[in-house]
Amino acid sequence: MKKTLALAILGLTACATTYGQGVVQFNNYQSTTYQQVKYENNAALGAQSGQAVVSPTVELQLLWALGTFADTTSFNAAANSGVTTFINPGFNFNGGGYYGGGNQTLTGWTAGQTVTFEVLGWETSGANGGATFAASKLKGTSALWQEVGAASANANGIQPSSNPAKFFNVGPPAMSLVLTVPEPTVFALAGLGAAALMIVRRKK
Repeated sequence: MKKTLALAILGLTACATTYGQGVVQFNNYQSTTYQQVKYENNAALGAQSGQAVVSPTVELQLLWALGTFADTTSFNAAANSGVTTFINPGFNFNGGGYYGGGNQTLTGWTAGQTVTFEVLGWETSGANGGATFAASKLKGTSALWQEVGAASANANGIQPSSNPAKFFNVGPPAMSLVLTVPEPTVFALAGLGAAALMIVRRKK
C-alpha cells in the first residue's frame, strides 16, 4: 500500500513538472526558414557592410511571451528573457550569419497556444562592442513573430516538454546589426554644456 501511494505521488509530481510547458531550440540554422543575421549597409562598417555576420563575439538573446502581440511596446511589457548564444562561424551556408543555441522552455504553454518571439543581437567586442545590448553600439532587433505547436513530434515548431525540442518553424526573421552613433545635436549640446561650465569657472 505504501509503495503504491509513493508511486502515485511520484507520478503526480512528474505530471506537475511537465504539464503546461513547451520547448523550442534557439537556432536559425536549422529552422524552417534559416534567415541570416547581417550587418547593415553602412560605409562606416567597412568590409562588414551588408555582409553576413560571422563574428563569434556577436551575442543573441531570445525574448518570448505567451499570446499574440502586434507591437513591441505591449510585447516588451509581457516578454520573458530567454536563452542566449553567439554567432557560430562554422555555420557558413550562404556566407554565414547563423547561430545554434540551447533549448528554451516556455513555461505555461499549452497545446494550441500561440507564442510571440523576438531576437536581440549585439557586438560584445571591439570599439563598437558592449557587454549588454544597451551598452553596445552595434546591435539589432528582429521583427516579432509567432509560433504554434508543431504538427507532429518530428516537425519544427513548439513541442510539449515531454518531447525532444525541435527548431522554429516560422522564424527567426532576418536581422540587421545597425551602428548607432549619437545624433549631431547631442554633440552640440555637449559642447554648449562644456563651454558654459568653462565660463562659470572663469567667473569664479
